[in-house]
Amino acid sequence: MTAVTAERRTGAKKATGAAIFGTFIEYYDFSVYGYVAATLSLVFFPSDDPTVGLLNTLLVFGSAFLVRPLGAWYFGRLGDRRGRRISLIASITLMGAAATLTGLLPGYAQIGILAPILLVTFRMLQGFSAGGEIGGAASYIREWAPPHRRPLYISFIPSVANLGKGLAAGAAALVAALIPAEAMVEWGWRLPFLAALPLGILCLYLRLKVEDSPEFTALESEDATTKRPFVDLVREYRPQLFKVIGISTVQNLGTYVGTVFVAVYFSQVLGFSSSQASTIVLVAVLLAACLIPFAGVFGNRVGAKRTLLIAYTAYVVITFPSFLLMNTGSFGLAVLGLALGMIPYALCQAGTYGSVAEFYPTRIRHTGVAVGHSVGAVIGGGAGPYLATLLIDTTGNTYMPAFILIAAGVFGLVLVGTGVRGNRDTTSHLYR
Repeated sequence: MTAVTAERRTGAKKATGAAIFGTFIEYYDFSVYGYVAATLSLVFFPSDDPTVGLLNTLLVFGSAFLVRPLGAWYFGRLGDRRGRRISLIASITLMGAAATLTGLLPGYAQIGILAPILLVTFRMLQGFSAGGEIGGAASYIREWAPPHRRPLYISFIPSVANLGKGLAAGAAALVAALIPAEAMVEWGWRLPFLAALPLGILCLYLRLKVEDSPEFTALESEDATTKRPFVDLVREYRPQLFKVIGISTVQNLGTYVGTVFVAVYFSQVLGFSSSQASTIVLVAVLLAACLIPFAGVFGNRVGAKRTLLIAYTAYVVITFPSFLLMNTGSFGLAVLGLALGMIPYALCQAGTYGSVAEFYPTRIRHTGVAVGHSVGAVIGGGAGPYLATLLIDTTGNTYMPAFILIAAGVFGLVLVGTGVRGNRDTTSHLYR
């Protein structure tokens, strides 16, 4: 094992800080839409049937996932050819611009059908940007961090992502609490989106001041980078790619059903007010943000694979009791129920991020992580909230989101317990 110098540790902390702050902003920008979805349905999809308007709004939410693989290919190619730093700078710039433009967008009453068309366009730009962020941040931190502490360093990615979602939920709750419902529809929903502008500028400044990862710099100095990272990925590492897609599908179902859709679930299905729903989710995701680094330390001790198996088992065992508490109608028990659901969620986040970067060599790592995670996001994140809404409306059963998460846990156990284990030259001891 190569000795880790004090200079390397300092550089790793600085690089990790710049990377995770960008992830924080990306997830704030990307999640705000989900937390104000009920209001957006009134502004951009006016309808006599509230469910139809909400489904249309969630379809736009899901449209961002359709272009994530394209963004993963683009930013992955940029990161593997030009460097992780360049890719991370480009992705945060695009995300901030798309969120800001959404906040400035006139509604259906002002410009008619053009309003939802532009909403879809800006949402898809957000998805394109998000497609490259995780692959870049995970590769960048993994290549800077001391080998024996990689799971802990990388666990800060999902931890601060939850802080970003927490800020989005908090902003939505604050706006909903302070602004009358009529004003919320007219202009209040814009405020959380417009906050993306100053946050994005600050993040861009930080990312411009960091250096590229030592592993990529060494690869570049040896002229060993690849000009076709996606082609190399598909030709040489297909089993690893499929494994990452499956792991990421479960992780994204847990994220977007368990921490984003539940805001709509509490307000539209269980009858809590918008401010109460946002507050419940805020408490839960802040708890998750605190738990995930501890799960990262746990992963450093037992390995990412075992962490994932424990997480998936916890989804199967804990999810239904947590939804029973949410469905009591009590605000306090709803907080407790969702907080309980953050235990498997935190373990799954740490296990996922601790493992996916370990499946690939440096020359295709950014592309491999970005593409695998983004395809998983299309399946798990794009379809999850819409499927949960549709199943609840069709069956009348308010426990459908719980059944989705339990099924994801069973799938994860089968996936990680069997199949490709990764070759020794592409997968470290952290996953085996």
